[in-house]
Amino acid sequence: MLTNIEFYNTPEGDVIVKGVNEAARSLKENDRDIIDYMLTVIRDRYPKAHAALMELYSKRTMNKTYFEYSVVHRFIRCNFGEYDQFSHDIDANGYFVFEEVKCPLRGECPLEGTICKPELDTQLSDREIEVFRLIARSMHSAEIAAELSLSKFTVDRHRENIKARLRLRDVPEMITYWHVNHLK
Repeated sequence: MLTNIEFYNTPEGDVIVKGVNEAARSLKENDRDIIDYMLTVIRDRYPKAHAALMELYSKRTMNKTYFEYSVVHRFIRCNFGEYDQFSHDIDANGYFVFEEVKCPLRGECPLEGTICKPELDTQLSDREIEVFRLIARSMHSAEIAAELSLSKFTVDRHRENIKARLRLRDVPEMITYWHVNHLK
């Protein structure tokens, strides 16, 4: 999970990445940790944006590395534009904090509300509900993974998606939410 990350755009079109106590640097095709994480979050939490980006950059699929970089680069450029040292674009909980990006097409872009300012998919999948149920029983990731025949990584990803979709900060909040809302 990426946390406490600031992105900003340069006039030349570069995306700059700045982590806490790290030097600012340009996002590059070989920044696989950032690109892989961003692709997963876009796919899982913003499916309409993911579908639009896949179609928009579909001609670049012959070069998978460049294709994935292009998708993430565009998503960041459209949603995290200005440097702000007091709030991060990916906060301490791993939530995306979108900004109003200066764009000459603002109000006219057919992808506004899809790629830029995307809608968070708040619907939990059946698998996320299964994982959530076991978290509510105070099971740990390794136990849930064994119970559902999943990897611990997959269970952790489901947990992070649940927290993001429901805007919950931690596991105790998740457990409380489960019981207060009488989920089964």
